[in-house]
Amino acid sequence: MPLPCAAALVVPTEGELRPFFDLLPNLQRLRDAGPWEAYGATVADARIVLIHSLAGPVNAAAATERLIAQYAPGAIFNGGAVGALVDDLLPGDVILGARCVIAAPPAVREARALRGLRPSLLRYRRHGETNHVDYLEPDAALLARARAIVQEEARGWAAWEIGGWPGHIERRGAIVVEGTLASADAWTLDHETTADLRDHYGASGEDMESAYVAQVCAIHAVPFLAVRVVSDNERASALDAAEVQAVIAAAGARAATILARLARGLCLDSIAAH
Repeated sequence: MPLPCAAALVVPTEGELRPFFDLLPNLQRLRDAGPWEAYGATVADARIVLIHSLAGPVNAAAATERLIAQYAPGAIFNGGAVGALVDDLLPGDVILGARCVIAAPPAVREARALRGLRPSLLRYRRHGETNHVDYLEPDAALLARARAIVQEEARGWAAWEIGGWPGHIERRGAIVVEGTLASADAWTLDHETTADLRDHYGASGEDMESAYVAQVCAIHAVPFLAVRVVSDNERASALDAAEVQAVIAAAGARAATILARLARGLCLDSIAAH
């Protein structure tokens, strides 16, 4: 009988995946995941499954559906790097996803409103009923756990030295916020669009996966949480092309320390409950 899967993680890029091999030393490639690159680790008598989705909405949603259908995890986490949309969030800072939204440009929202459609792009069917919501929230217990873990982890992090830090701001330790994550299908660079995401959605950061993972989890009523670490703030200091992969990997490494602890904790809880 296979071990119960206490937690599963959707990890977008190779740089964001790599830290888990040190954090979960018995992580092994799974051969039953079809075309997906998936890995499993055992903690006590429960299992953690990670899937390497690649970036983007379709990849994230499809990977989440595969995890749920095949491994029936008790909870799903999504994490990695995020672009900051507010001035006071800088590389190395943490955004715990208190809300997830799918970002729609103003023209799309206006066109939908003109046709009598809800502006939000978050909609899904569950048990024969259509749900159309403005945002999705995480599982409250998972958010509380993450809040305690990240405060402890962040105290041990050095000031950010990787890249993307604005030259006119003195380096500092990481700060942690609970904010809205706006998910889009591209990396937004122009300031007008980032300002719209901030002002319309109240978003603290933009990624390409969190809301799509959250939506699939909502269909199946699986507890979900996104944990993101800022890799860049384009409004404060644009990244050089040569910095991109390094800052994503560094942000992913910080996120991984939090996510691995969350997943291990759920494994221990699963065993205690039995």
